[in-house]
Amino acid sequence: MKRWYDIKAASSGTHELLIYGDIGESWSDQSVVAADLVKDLAELEASAINVRINSYGGSVSDGVAIHNALDRHPAKINVYVDGVAVSIASLIAMAGEKIHMAENALMMIHAPWGAATGNAQDMRDAAGMLDRFAEAMLPPYSRRLGESLARSLITDGEDHWYTAEEALAAGLADEIDASLLAAAHFQLPSRFQRTGDTNMAEESPVEVPVSAQMQERNQYLQGIRAVNELPGTDPERRKRVLEAVALCELDPRLTRDECIERVTKAAYPYEAEPLNVLPTQPQHQPVAIYGDNRHHAEYAEAATDAILLRAGIPVFEPHAAVDDVRGQTLTQIAQAMLSHSRGGFGVGFGGGNPNEIVRAAMTTSDFPILLANTANKAVMLGFENEPASHRLWTREVENSDFKPVSRYAISEAPGLEEIQEGGEYTHGSLSERSESYELKTYGKKLAITRKAIINDDIGGFTRIPQAFGSAAARLEADKVYALLTGNPAMSDGTALFHADHGNLASSGSALSLAALGEGRAAMRKQTGIGGTGLLNVVPRYLIVPAALESTAEQLLASLVDPAKQNDAANPAWVRGLELVVDPRLDSVSATGWYLAASHMQVDTVEVAHLAGQRGVFIEERSEFDTDNFEIKARLDFATQVIDWVGLYHNPGA
Repeated sequence: MKRWYDIKAASSGTHELLIYGDIGESWSDQSVVAADLVKDLAELEASAINVRINSYGGSVSDGVAIHNALDRHPAKINVYVDGVAVSIASLIAMAGEKIHMAENALMMIHAPWGAATGNAQDMRDAAGMLDRFAEAMLPPYSRRLGESLARSLITDGEDHWYTAEEALAAGLADEIDASLLAAAHFQLPSRFQRTGDTNMAEESPVEVPVSAQMQERNQYLQGIRAVNELPGTDPERRKRVLEAVALCELDPRLTRDECIERVTKAAYPYEAEPLNVLPTQPQHQPVAIYGDNRHHAEYAEAATDAILLRAGIPVFEPHAAVDDVRGQTLTQIAQAMLSHSRGGFGVGFGGGNPNEIVRAAMTTSDFPILLANTANKAVMLGFENEPASHRLWTREVENSDFKPVSRYAISEAPGLEEIQEGGEYTHGSLSERSESYELKTYGKKLAITRKAIINDDIGGFTRIPQAFGSAAARLEADKVYALLTGNPAMSDGTALFHADHGNLASSGSALSLAALGEGRAAMRKQTGIGGTGLLNVVPRYLIVPAALESTAEQLLASLVDPAKQNDAANPAWVRGLELVVDPRLDSVSATGWYLAASHMQVDTVEVAHLAGQRGVFIEERSEFDTDNFEIKARLDFATQVIDWVGLYHNPGA
């Protein structure tokens, strides 16, 4: 964590303490940690300390500790509110014997905030702790406001903002100083410099060029201001957001991300993290911090399922809240995501035209991610639900990269030999035959326009990606069945189905019990390495073209041999075959058929995917220049016959 405070000698006997950050450990990477600061103050010998503050507050307990350390320090404490003193930072300001505020600075006072988890007693304990913190905060404010008004400000649950003039009139400030920042004319220190390291009141103002980052930040602030001034915006939220925007505009040292953080805090002050539990204290420790909207992820999941269901795509176990979102258009979903988003373009947006809503939503990460997740689910549903008969009988594996891989067939493993008493075990080895392949990439991208979102064209995010998934599954099946019909050469130089491999019928014959018997016998007689050792391969699948589907169903389902006129029984092994039908076979032969063994017994055909990316992988990108949302579908896979002994082909008649 970077320490975002600095104590530096300003002149003889006078030191300057800069508090430009959030109060409390774990609040941010630029925070004022009480333990460090209190220790430094205790060791500091000074007649006067000028405390300069620009902070949105943070941890109540750390702020109280810092105030007390300043209050009891023997030095004279002068406080200068350079930008904002919000929440617990305003309490620290109360330690000043004299409080100065820049003419464009702001101060805000409110009750301590927190959150808790647990049972009812935990809630009561947390509420009691917040009340005790309020009592601890009361005396410093009371010295300047009186107890009655001070108690009201820190207990009524409202945010009480004071301009410099209002703070002076109320007694919260003693003097108003000229603004430290004058538009673009000032010496701009680095974000990681301390104020004491540079003279911010240069006698000769320097024109600071506006960087690309500053332009982006200013465009963001202008967009926030424009959106929140549209009709329909919640008035209370609008007020808080526009005040935060004004503060960011006053301080050009703040980056765009820091402005987003501050605007989000103003828009959603009640989104708090669970309370810290200190190991030395059984009670919950309230901290004034902000966190993610807990409903945000739930809404996104429900919206994703709702979009799919609206498109007629079945969803297994949809989100419980899907019915609450199902009737919303894409524009309404975009608006809801904006209202949840942490610092999104339309923070506080409650109305306006669909064009601005969608444009604003696409500048955040949340809405594009929701669209991408919807497309990804649609793609995977299309991939999984597409009829893909090859998955029944092939073996799926994962490869870690795109390098060529070699697969040795199980049938090539050496057989065991008898070891005589006291005899020596000999080394076995796989044959030199192996089949090699490497993964290849297939893909397509789709651009969806902002107009399609406004028109509620959900097909762009559902039906089309679903079609991508279906196309990917068909591509896999195309490649697998092309191996059967193409009869490629194996690593031994011989075609997959060949008399030398013992897996091709000597003459084509129609699908029948007798022909199946010949195929089974051929598979059982297959041998291992060097032609030795019967493998006794058992056929498990009957693979036929669509033209033979009815014939095959009749043959496998019949209790008797359909070719006989008597009651000759149909063998159990035939009725036990699993039928696989694929029309890709018809384009080559409407009469040929195949037998395949289980890949658990011997290797047949292998389908490989890139590790961790089985099926179609989706990537998305928002196009800034065109307002398009691009979805890219990618499939990394390969398929290869590993061994011929588990496959048999009859060309038919």
